[in-house]
Amino acid sequence: MPEKLQHVLILAHPGHELRIHHWLELNRPRIYLLTDGSGGRNAARTQFSREVVDAAGATAGAIFGETPDAAWYKALLSTDTGFFADVLRRIRLDLMDCQDVQVVSDAVDGYNPIHDLAHVFGNVLNVWLRGARPGRKHLCSAAVPNVPGVVEVEIQLDAAARARKIAAVQAYTPLADEARQILDRDPQCFDREILIAQNFDWNTHWTPEWERIGKERVARKLYERSITYRENVQPIAQQLMSEVV
Repeated sequence: MPEKLQHVLILAHPGHELRIHHWLELNRPRIYLLTDGSGGRNAARTQFSREVVDAAGATAGAIFGETPDAAWYKALLSTDTGFFADVLRRIRLDLMDCQDVQVVSDAVDGYNPIHDLAHVFGNVLNVWLRGARPGRKHLCSAAVPNVPGVVEVEIQLDAAARARKIAAVQAYTPLADEARQILDRDPQCFDREILIAQNFDWNTHWTPEWERIGKERVARKLYERSITYRENVQPIAQQLMSEVV
């Protein structure tokens, strides 16, 4: 019989799992990747993450990096609630037989709208599953440094775990530049891993950094339209959360 599933990880993009590589080794979660990491023009990164997941002893979930980023952004711009509801439905079906499960997701960081929506999926699934274990918190792994939240889990990596994490990051060639930038901003990322708790109010007014950047790119005629929190992300988040009310 397979081991009982105890941890679920929901991430916006392939490669985010590297931030908590040793946590993966310790907890062997079922991992859901919302996008393929292809961005605007780049190739999919899904296979690189599949190799990381397999090597860490974790497993891929029913949603695992098969949908391009562009499809997610298109669905956001059109406020296609059915697209997001279908993703939630598929993940819930994949977890139908699970009960006492710790849900971890990307954090709300204002860096990318899909990061923020991954947090919504995590929160909704945590509420849905919480009936079996009241009080279990939805935890987050921040994809970028300096994201606000209360530290709930902190793991110190020994020399062997640190070496495995460094090797995994170095082998993930599509993220070489991004990894260097994160290391410059967060030099302790190879020494410790943290999970945080957030209490974000999706009914509040907010202007995330990704919205400001998007509007600048529209002004420079790099984009025709930009995603906004109020018109695109907030309605999707509120609709998804209504699924468990």
